[in-house]
Amino acid sequence: MKRFFLVSLIGLLLLSVSAFGVITLEFWTGFTGPDGRFMQELVDRFNQEHKDEIQVNMSTMLWADYNTKVPIALASGKGPDVGVAAIDNLRSFVSQGMLLPLDNYLGIMGIKEGDIVSSVWDATHVDGSIYGISLDVHPLVFYWNKELFREAGLDPENPPMTREAFIEAAKALTKDTNGDGTIDQWGTMIPVGWPNYFIWFSAFFSNGGELFNEDLTKATFASPAGMDAMQFLVDLVFKYKVSPEKVQVDADIDAFKRGTCAMEFNGIWMLTNYMEVEGLEFGAGPVPQFGSERPANWAGSHTLVIYKQRKQDLEKTEAAARFIGWISNHSYDWALAGQIPVNVSVQNSEQFQALPYHSSIAKGVANVVFPPFFPKYGDSTGPIWEALNLAILGQKTVEQALKDAEKISNEILQD
Repeated sequence: MKRFFLVSLIGLLLLSVSAFGVITLEFWTGFTGPDGRFMQELVDRFNQEHKDEIQVNMSTMLWADYNTKVPIALASGKGPDVGVAAIDNLRSFVSQGMLLPLDNYLGIMGIKEGDIVSSVWDATHVDGSIYGISLDVHPLVFYWNKELFREAGLDPENPPMTREAFIEAAKALTKDTNGDGTIDQWGTMIPVGWPNYFIWFSAFFSNGGELFNEDLTKATFASPAGMDAMQFLVDLVFKYKVSPEKVQVDADIDAFKRGTCAMEFNGIWMLTNYMEVEGLEFGAGPVPQFGSERPANWAGSHTLVIYKQRKQDLEKTEAAARFIGWISNHSYDWALAGQIPVNVSVQNSEQFQALPYHSSIAKGVANVVFPPFFPKYGDSTGPIWEALNLAILGQKTVEQALKDAEKISNEILQD
């Protein structure tokens, strides 16, 4: 009996020593959809490979809850060690003192400038320091129906990539297919609402536009660049008549699935959905260059961050850095969740290049433009959404809609 007790005690002591040597990290995300399963699988692989060193506990919640709970938890000393922040929240999190600058931990991560697509790498810097390692971009995507292209005498493997070519293709694809005098196949569809702002944004920045002045105190979007971008969308409806009027949100998605909308703009989050539609043969790629200056594409991004603690534990911080580097370098699996990884080596891998659609969409990642995110960004760009809707409905001229929006935006900025 004594011998059994002694062996058990020694076993418990060894177990305690072993457990003491394993660093446990709390990892919070907002991946509540199917993407959460892919991230959990990545975490499980990391844990298996580092079972004697680091273990990561992943907690998932709705993004709205996440953005509310993280600052409260950090203030109480019970916050996550590592997490995911949307790139549009990064500057706000930094201003609240929530994030640790990562410059001194890049070596531990095995990441340096050039390893992450430059457009996203630059966007994660605040006041000269890097505060997040971007995991992905989820851009606005140009989808086109290849079967309808062939029927219209267009090359389905060479979609239009300029404004002029897009308009001409849309005209050829807008048809009364049954001869009853009513259009039943549209070249494109411009919705009243989501995601029309992202189409306008892409055209606006393609025109060289700037949303605000340099010190972010004045709106500047009611410029020739902004008006031209908005007029283009309005003209697709009223001048060229290649989009129906009063398209409701998601009606373009349904029409694209049915084959009654030939060219459609939506996020990469729609890719898997379209791939599941039986008989739908489509292409997917970056938004055409709708402006006169350069290609530009709206996108969002998830960034991996290390949270600043009331008492920073160096071992945990370094473990978090190792975890972030590992996830970035294994982000091919994240592509399977419907995202575009921004790790350059992952994008260049044979595995990624062999994925249908993803490699084509990724060609536009270098053209991604992020706005100057700041605490009032959401409120001060909200009037643009309303202006777009009023103009697309024909209830205001483009000039009046944008000037009114800019006035409201300036009042918000001055509060």
